[in-house]
Amino acid sequence: MYDHAKRAVALILTLVCLTSCGKTGTSGHKWENSETLNEWQMDLLEAQGLPTDIEKLTPMQKLSIQHIYEMITYLNDKYDEEFIYAGYIQPGLMDAETLLAYPKKYGADGGRNTVEVTVDDNGDFTDNYSSIEIRDYCEKLYNDFIRDYFNSDEAVLLINYFSSDIDSLKEIKGDDFEYKVGGTNIICISDEICNEESIKDFMVSFAEFGISHRIHSSNRIEVLHDVNISDLNIKNCADYYDNSVLGSDISIYSDGTYATYSNIDLDNN
Repeated sequence: MYDHAKRAVALILTLVCLTSCGKTGTSGHKWENSETLNEWQMDLLEAQGLPTDIEKLTPMQKLSIQHIYEMITYLNDKYDEEFIYAGYIQPGLMDAETLLAYPKKYGADGGRNTVEVTVDDNGDFTDNYSSIEIRDYCEKLYNDFIRDYFNSDEAVLLINYFSSDIDSLKEIKGDDFEYKVGGTNIICISDEICNEESIKDFMVSFAEFGISHRIHSSNRIEVLHDVNISDLNIKNCADYYDNSVLGSDISIYSDGTYATYSNIDLDNN
């Protein structure tokens, strides 16, 4: 899922593979075979510079636009909300047919909110929308810990990439994620509340926190000078790296150990 998330960012707002060759669908799913295009399909084709007359589409373009519409309709109906098209991966030898979309109410958020729709082995649509809800829950859990640790709002954790093998928040008992979730995080801390000495203790406590909740992760820590932490988000945080006075990396593994990658020496397991 991690690789899919990275690929989704690159595919935002592109109609991928509508003109390429490949398989025409997953056996078992009963795709519709309409000879007309609806307004939504024509708007998407026009936005991509493709014909809006179905007779002018190649057979593969016709199949793709029909499949795209069915997959995004599945999302809209299942969650009773509107999703925005973000990309499409045609089935091939190495790829499953995949629709990429994001929920309108959350926005794309730089690709973080990309939802994937595929067809499973039984011929049914499946999606990973629940991982966004779980990601937000994890992010809040992290930030509650970090802000309590420093007793300040001048620190924030932003989840960049996220993967989850949990289908629903209802599966999470006692905030134990059983190492079924993970991702890459960026932690930004004001130098007004953190320095080279205090970051050592923080990194150990942060690792212990991640292990206690059984979340594996890779984390980049930046201690920033003269930055309003509340202004930072996943899209703009890298713009402030020139203000960094101290940086470090820490990874937490699913075997309950952690490692740091910096010139800061820590006793760890």
